[in-house]
Amino acid sequence: MSWRKTAGMVGVAFALVFPASTVGQDANFMLPISDIERLLREGDLNVVAMNPSRGLEGERTYQATAEVGGSVLQMKYAPAKEGADAFNNRPRYELAAYEIQKLFLDPSEYAVPPTVIRAFPMDVVQSVLDQVGSDMTPPAEQTFDQWPMTLVALQYWMFQVEVPDELEDDDMLESSEIYARHLGNFNLLTYLIRHNDSNEGNFLRSADPANPRVYSVDNGVAFSGEESDRGTYWRDLRLDRYPAAAIERLREYTVEALQARLGVLVQLEIRNGAFVEVEPGANLDVGRGVRHSETMVQLGLTDSEIRNVHRRLTRLLERVDEGRYELIP
Repeated sequence: MSWRKTAGMVGVAFALVFPASTVGQDANFMLPISDIERLLREGDLNVVAMNPSRGLEGERTYQATAEVGGSVLQMKYAPAKEGADAFNNRPRYELAAYEIQKLFLDPSEYAVPPTVIRAFPMDVVQSVLDQVGSDMTPPAEQTFDQWPMTLVALQYWMFQVEVPDELEDDDMLESSEIYARHLGNFNLLTYLIRHNDSNEGNFLRSADPANPRVYSVDNGVAFSGEESDRGTYWRDLRLDRYPAAAIERLREYTVEALQARLGVLVQLEIRNGAFVEVEPGANLDVGRGVRHSETMVQLGLTDSEIRNVHRRLTRLLERVDEGRYELIP
């Protein structure tokens, strides 16, 4: 089943749950970002339907429909492999992309949908995957030897979006200042995270002509030197204009500030026999992105990855100050 078909089906469910007066901030999000984050992070998920994200057997990510906190949510469901640091399956990179955009964008401008990392008992993850109904679905893997659990990246599945033929649409860029701003914000993000996978479907555009936002919804191949065989076009600065407000906010960040924000992206601790998210503590090992102790798991960017983000940021600001880009007010 295609993502377009299932999005429409779940849209009916949402309409039943939320009257029009309570629907969220724009056509792509049925709830405010803060509410979506909270439900994904804390809610008890009752998954009622599962499909491969792109409708193909053997995929590593799935489109899940779940009852959570009295609401119906649709989300991308991406179980980690053993160690949680495999090529194109690094939950910490997905979360880092979501958090880095917060450095320079407000929620109404986000280019990555709400994304969280959770730990579920492995048998629970397997029961969810069994709903896909395919013998080719990879089994759930135990992320760490110490605990029978699987880390899962959850990302909100948006409404009224499409896979565009071309994001860098000259006619749209010339005729719509709103589109130029959204695409500029998107490209700033893909540049900062060094997005290395231009696979079709990783980038989406809102179908709302009044607010054509641009999204990066798969950020698992980023930050490092590894590349997809589908191209790396958006890892570079591709545009002539970028939003002035985003550039000014980025000027605030020293490498130390980035280390404080990105070194520990999520910390999960065992409470009453289950892993729950807690306030991040001290970084257990700045040289590793996946860290754990006897009772705790941390995910974050390594010191080297953070310094590379800062180098890209510095290079961006130097080019802006040299007058190489026009700034959009």
